[in-house]
Amino acid sequence: MTVQVQTQNGGTLNLRQSTSTSSAILAQIPNGTRIEAEKVNDTWSKVTYNNKTGFVVSKYLSDITIQSTVTKADLQRIYNDLKTALSTIESILK
Repeated sequence: MTVQVQTQNGGTLNLRQSTSTSSAILAQIPNGTRIEAEKVNDTWSKVTYNNKTGFVVSKYLSDITIQSTVTKADLQRIYNDLKTALSTIESILK
């Protein structure tokens, strides 16, 4: 799932070699960065950042929900435009 790093102080999030705060830090991920994550347990998630795979504390990740702002009226307008375009193409090809 795609998540976004959200640290409490706006700093970086440590990417660690294993699921322990005492394990080696592989990288520091900037606040606001979007990454792919796989939850390992209630505390840790496995992520890849800059070609390095490791673990981060899950509470500093927030789910990204993609919300559509396209309305039904927008879709109807697009549909009508496509119908007009197809009609024009069909008349040219005849």
